[in-house]
Amino acid sequence: MNKQAVIEKIKKCLALSKSANQHEAAAALRQAMAFMQKYKIDANDPELLGIAEASILGSGSQKPTVFEAVLANSIAKMMGCKAILSGDIKITKDLHFKKVASWTFIGFDPAPEIASYAFDVLYRQLKKARSVFISENLKRVQIKANKVKRADLFCEGWVLEATKLVSELNPNKDEMDQIQAYVQQKHNVRNSEPTDRNKKTNTNTDRYHNDLHAGRQAGKNAKLNNAMNGGTPLTKLGVST
Repeated sequence: MNKQAVIEKIKKCLALSKSANQHEAAAALRQAMAFMQKYKIDANDPELLGIAEASILGSGSQKPTVFEAVLANSIAKMMGCKAILSGDIKITKDLHFKKVASWTFIGFDPAPEIASYAFDVLYRQLKKARSVFISENLKRVQIKANKVKRADLFCEGWVLEATKLVSELNPNKDEMDQIQAYVQQKHNVRNSEPTDRNKKTNTNTDRYHNDLHAGRQAGKNAKLNNAMNGGTPLTKLGVST
């Protein structure tokens, strides 16, 4: 019997051990402990605890922008997860191999799946809002680098508004410690600073504040489809559902 099959049997026994029937509960608990002892499964094994992963592609960059990183980490915090970048190989249309990075949300099931869904929905909306901002507000900007920087500022404002309530949340410390232990055990995470194309931009100009403000105004229209979770955890983002 492989480990995953054993884990599933132990989970079922542990679920039955919460039965109101004392005899059934005791028998199920004994069975769970017997499985753990026989197959040398630790009670703190991450898989037994219910820690899961779900990945979603953002920009694909191995060094994403500040606003993309903030969006991913805000959603992770909202769902009591941890977000990391995971490398992957994709085959392009012309049949070449390309290394890309996906966001992997790690936490207690089913939180990662919901987090990846939320990121996908909001990131798509953000890209659309960025395109509209560029076409309507940056038509006269001739220098491509300046256009990109200003669009980035708009996106930063959008994300700040869409995730404004996340800073007030306090994830369960014990669960986050277990998730962190899982990450250290299963993943080789490299810490790197996100790309900030406005690092040297003068923050005291009207243009800077106007672009950021435009993003915040557009971010108020961010929406999430609540079909996956009945509209509860996702409302913590502070966006419409």
